[in-house]
Amino acid sequence: DKDSIEEGMKISVSMLEECGESFTAADEKRQKVSTQFFSDTDLMAMLCCHDHVLWLVNLTLAGEKQHYALALMDKLKNHIPDDMTVGLLYNIGCQLERSCCKWGFFEPPVLSHFEFAISVFHACRHQWPCQVVYYPHKREGFGLSDGEGCEHLWSSLKPLISPLRVSGFHQCMFVLNMQVCHLDRKSIATLGQWLLHHWKGCQSRKESVEWALGAIGVDKEVLRAEWKAQVHNQMKPAPRQSKKKDEQEITKVLELEELVAARSQTISSLEIQLMTGRVDNITTFNIEVAEVRSQLDKLKDTLRRRCTALGVNDRANLARLKTNKYLHIQMNALALKTRLCDRLHQRKFEQERLERSYRQGFSEQRLHTHAESALQCHEPTILHLVSSYNSLCDQLEALIRQRRHPHGTVAPHRISREGIFNLDVDDVGDPPAWLSDEDVCAGIRLLLEKDHCLEEEERLCRERCHIQEWVMDELHVVNVVRARQSKLPLVIS
Repeated sequence: DKDSIEEGMKISVSMLEECGESFTAADEKRQKVSTQFFSDTDLMAMLCCHDHVLWLVNLTLAGEKQHYALALMDKLKNHIPDDMTVGLLYNIGCQLERSCCKWGFFEPPVLSHFEFAISVFHACRHQWPCQVVYYPHKREGFGLSDGEGCEHLWSSLKPLISPLRVSGFHQCMFVLNMQVCHLDRKSIATLGQWLLHHWKGCQSRKESVEWALGAIGVDKEVLRAEWKAQVHNQMKPAPRQSKKKDEQEITKVLELEELVAARSQTISSLEIQLMTGRVDNITTFNIEVAEVRSQLDKLKDTLRRRCTALGVNDRANLARLKTNKYLHIQMNALALKTRLCDRLHQRKFEQERLERSYRQGFSEQRLHTHAESALQCHEPTILHLVSSYNSLCDQLEALIRQRRHPHGTVAPHRISREGIFNLDVDDVGDPPAWLSDEDVCAGIRLLLEKDHCLEEEERLCRERCHIQEWVMDELHVVNVVRARQSKLPLVIS
């Protein structure tokens, strides 16, 4: 039994549900402020890429309801061109996109102009497949944006919480408006410094990334192919336990046998047509025969692998195994072990990100601490999978002692909880380069960072042009006013 992927989404339902359970913001029933004593329980803001407030929404219900975010999206939609694409960074962006796709809050042409992502500070709390898709520095179009402008806004508004608790509604609105206007004026006055700071940071990161990529020496096309393979592999729904796991697997094998028989019959019919001279175009006929033979070979190979996994080789044994309790437990144990391996692989990538982080200031230190805490929060899930797998192993050993197992069966080894996080999960079989080759892993990260540096560079160039045009317009207005009021000479730009 496998997870499903809902229409319009890229990650499985189970991953989305686990992300939703791990966030307070995703729990609309969780009440952080009493609605009995306060008419407004919180604020939600939408900021632009310059960290300026576009709109503020006062929350009047317990919990962070999604309709507040949807209202801000609808407001933004009415103020932008129809052909503009907007990137939205939200701490539970995955849940917001899921709701929009599932319930149709926006028409598909409108929704297609929104690209959802999760802010950097909140990304580490999400499951790894969710981070692969929604992390802004892994998603095309977001440049070096991190979505932390809201954190800066809240730090500026935080001192107002205590005095505004005893203020009236209108006084509260007035103070908030004045504070936001003050922050906007202060930001506009230093817009040139903001642009210079981001440009220098972008160029510095770009130079260091290019040097590191050259030192690794792996071809860029190889890195892009490996990254594509990694995303494809980590987006696949993981197998899950099922009460009818064994019956489902056997049914699939029986269906494959029927498909093999049907393809064989098709080939026989085509051969009879050739022998009786009922072929009009021999070239088309040969292509059709080759295609059917290729399909037959693939079906036979799949059937052989599934039969080997079940340990049977004839139809009578398959029918008997449909009610076999040992096979049922064995299939569920395999599903658990597969999920456990996937979680350990995901933890490896998260651990590597922590180990290579360079903390140069308070913000970086805070992000590192948050990521480390999130990594520890994921450990109980892995330990629970280990316990469940070991419990199934105990059941299999009990069935073997009772001689209720297929002939030649060997009991699987239990997995020790101690040292589970120190296991080398890359030493089994022939692991792909994106998982086992350190140069390829580092190269993929550096290549993605370089791509986003180039995106940021292009965005900052556009910002520079916009600032220059804005200053010229402002200067023109000043000159016109001066000429009308005092007939003073114009200021030359």
